[in-house]
Amino acid sequence: MTDTTTDNNASAEAIGSAAAQAIAGIELGELLDSAVRKAVGAQFAAAAKSIAAEVVGAFLTDEVRAQMTETAAHEAELALNPPVEAARADDGQEDEEQEPQQKYPTVQAFVEQWVSEVYRREVSEHNIETKRRWCPQWWRHGEAKARLEALWNAFEALRQGETVEQSLFWLVHLDPHMTRLFDPEGPFKYCSPNEGHHGHLAALPVVPAPANYSSSDVNQTEHPSGLVIPTGPARRRVVIAQFP
Repeated sequence: MTDTTTDNNASAEAIGSAAAQAIAGIELGELLDSAVRKAVGAQFAAAAKSIAAEVVGAFLTDEVRAQMTETAAHEAELALNPPVEAARADDGQEDEEQEPQQKYPTVQAFVEQWVSEVYRREVSEHNIETKRRWCPQWWRHGEAKARLEALWNAFEALRQGETVEQSLFWLVHLDPHMTRLFDPEGPFKYCSPNEGHHGHLAALPVVPAPANYSSSDVNQTEHPSGLVIPTGPARRRVVIAQFP
């Protein structure tokens, strides 16, 4: 019968001998080096904590603490009561209050691209000047420039209308102004498309009014019936600077 106790003791002795040989193989310098690194690391960590505490303490002045408190209170207020943003339409349409863009940016573009194309009349035929006058350089006539600019403004204001605005533009604005401009005795009296521009008409003769003149300076005579009858000119004359 085999003695198991003796065998176990032998195995333990063998393991202990092997462990002793392994420990003996570790150099003492490595153990010391590891211990030193751990000690130095611990000291550096302690020093870093001390330095960080000093820096934070120097930074957190009373003023900084007050600002941080105010900021925290403001953020808390925003979190509890977020601002209400203005509602925007999802369809991408422009704001209804925004003014519509002008179709023609200048009166010149309006005359060249709309009036000349839409309001067509014969102005170049021989002897047509007795019926209708037109000057290709309309912009050199003060009256024509003023009337066409008024038409341009009316056109841009009324063109967005969906009911009677377009008809009103033609009847109330376009026809009366163009009739005056085409008049043989109008601002284009000496001009024609064939002959071109031939100078301005002479300005209306006026006599400058006195410096202290006012619209109430009209001579009046009391009639025996009690009516006040003006004896001076019934209409006020105003001097208008000549157009270019």
